[in-house]
Amino acid sequence: MIDGYYAVDYHMHSIRSHDGKATIPQQCMRAIEIGLDEICFTEHKDFNPDDPVVDHFDYSLYADEIASARELYGDKLTIRMGVELDYQSWFEDLIGEYLVSHAFDLLVSSVHHTRDGMVMSSKYIQGRDARDCYRRYFQEVIRSAQSGYADVIGHLEYANRRGVGIFGAYVPEEYEDMLRELFSIMIAKGIALEINTAGLRQGIDMTYPCEKTVSLYASCGGKLLNIGSDAHKTDDLGANYITAVDIALRNGLNEVCVWENRKPRGVKLKRVSS
Repeated sequence: MIDGYYAVDYHMHSIRSHDGKATIPQQCMRAIEIGLDEICFTEHKDFNPDDPVVDHFDYSLYADEIASARELYGDKLTIRMGVELDYQSWFEDLIGEYLVSHAFDLLVSSVHHTRDGMVMSSKYIQGRDARDCYRRYFQEVIRSAQSGYADVIGHLEYANRRGVGIFGAYVPEEYEDMLRELFSIMIAKGIALEINTAGLRQGIDMTYPCEKTVSLYASCGGKLLNIGSDAHKTDDLGANYITAVDIALRNGLNEVCVWENRKPRGVKLKRVSS
């Protein structure tokens, strides 16, 4: 159980995502079991017509299952319906067209690819040093923030998932100019930063982004914060939530965002004792 804090998981998946391993009801029951107050499903939506999973996501089925889950579990758990957009700037028109007719509580914009390929794949790194590889990634994240199709920047520094193993220790100060540019855009547009705990389960011993980058965001004036596990199975739901909360609080971020119809509301992370 997660005691003493308002507990959320605002980045999580079910079998409505191509790589999900749990049903929506299974994730809801697990959320109640571990004491979460709110969850937001953020199913993958892909736009590359050459991607073999591009048609996996079924909006109507997803919406029906969310409605059913709210009827079954809504008295114990707030359930939001979000989406994780696989942002690729060259498909931006398709993203915009899709969102005109498909409503969500939250848009998480995540960069997994640039025009050079999947981030940190063998194709992506060929003939490039670490600095070039990371800067190409950050440039695409900056484009995602500029696009108008992001309420939250998903798993910032995702390049570390493979980059640390390829190039060694990540030094965020080397990319401070790009991070500052990104945070300036995010703050101006009201886009939240996500502390995504998946990296703690993926062998790199850090969150996405790392704490130094969270500190930089706060020092730039950033206040909007999301926390998510990126769980694709029930065992990972809410994973390392207290670690994320501790990072937030150490850096003066005392509230977590909750969302409805793409509108954020800040909730104090620490519960007030009655």
